[in-house]
Amino acid sequence: MKIISILLISYLSFFILPCGVNSEQETVILTLDQAIVIALRDNREILLNQEKLHQAKLEIGEAKSAFFPGINLNSTAARTRGLYRKDITNYSFQAEMKQYLYRGGKSANTLKKAKYEENVQRAVFDKAVTDVILKVKEAFFTLSLAKEFTRLNKTIFENSREHFETASMRYKKGEAPESDLLKAQYNVTTSQALYEESVNQQESAEALLKNILYLEENAAVGVKGDFDYTHREVVVSEAILKALKMRPEIREYEARINADKAAVEIAKAGNSPEISASFDYYSRSTTSLTFSPSKGWQDYNVIGIGLSWPIFDGWATKYKVEEAISNLKAGQIIQDKLKTDIATQVKESYLSLKSAISKLKPREEKSKVYADNLKAIQERYKDGIASELDLKDAGLALLISQFNQKQAGYDYLLAKAKLDNSMGAK
Repeated sequence: MKIISILLISYLSFFILPCGVNSEQETVILTLDQAIVIALRDNREILLNQEKLHQAKLEIGEAKSAFFPGINLNSTAARTRGLYRKDITNYSFQAEMKQYLYRGGKSANTLKKAKYEENVQRAVFDKAVTDVILKVKEAFFTLSLAKEFTRLNKTIFENSREHFETASMRYKKGEAPESDLLKAQYNVTTSQALYEESVNQQESAEALLKNILYLEENAAVGVKGDFDYTHREVVVSEAILKALKMRPEIREYEARINADKAAVEIAKAGNSPEISASFDYYSRSTTSLTFSPSKGWQDYNVIGIGLSWPIFDGWATKYKVEEAISNLKAGQIIQDKLKTDIATQVKESYLSLKSAISKLKPREEKSKVYADNLKAIQERYKDGIASELDLKDAGLALLISQFNQKQAGYDYLLAKAKLDNSMGAK
């Protein structure tokens, strides 16, 4: 929510927050750090990416299974009736163990691909964290500024009504024309309409923060903190280099490219021979018949080496390899584009920060001017030269100036948060 600062030109150019908080409902007051902690704990986007990261780790374990032997156990019991002169019962037990010795690098590259994809998901998770932190800061600063709008615009609204009351009294005494009364009435009506409009804006800002933090819809939330800032100079070239090193998207696409390279090798393995060693153990028990050499259990085992070599698969492997290579090239193109986009984003954030910095000092100096003016009016009020309404007008002018200073701080903090996000900082 970007708020324009023209309050010094007119009392009526303002937004305001609601004061309609249920007195029976306790308001939860949060600092920025507390809000970030809650978001990182409860935000569904964070939780979803945590689960995806966990799944990626499980896929690594699945890929490792190819390096271990496979063991199968089979057992049957069958009774044959009506075929021979007496019924017979057969029992059998089989234990089979198979270990791949060579698969054309498929197992090793599948494991590599799984590890790189875990790095991809870890970078995606880090990106989600930085984005959620930025969203929290934006919503928090907006709600903080909205609190200041409440105080300011309530004062403006009350001041407008006092001016109307003064104009009404002067009009009744014949000291002011009707036009002054109508103008004062218009200011009150307009300020009331803007007040009600700002109530909706505050509720929207609060709802946004609660949505990011996944708080209950009926929860009352307040924020605690001022627009304190420490001025920081940034060199744009250094910021770009830092972004290209720290941004999660850079790590994400580096990992994706490595995963795509592994996928190419996996595809190439489709035409490679597979060599495996096997050991089978059999045990059978058969009821003795006239043609059976013996009865009872017969045990034996078989040890073997197997070779499987797909000679022709209709060029399926060829196309799989070409597809994997195409995916790799596409990933490299996206990576190059990403670097350019990041550099542009950092520059834009840097310029926004620079613009925000340029507004800080003039706003501070202007507040000092209005503070000094208020002191002068207070002295005149003590001497009976200035009226109470003049004193309130000077106080309101100072309040507006202070708000403009806080808005400059708001712009600076928001621009700084966006620059930090563009550089990959949390």
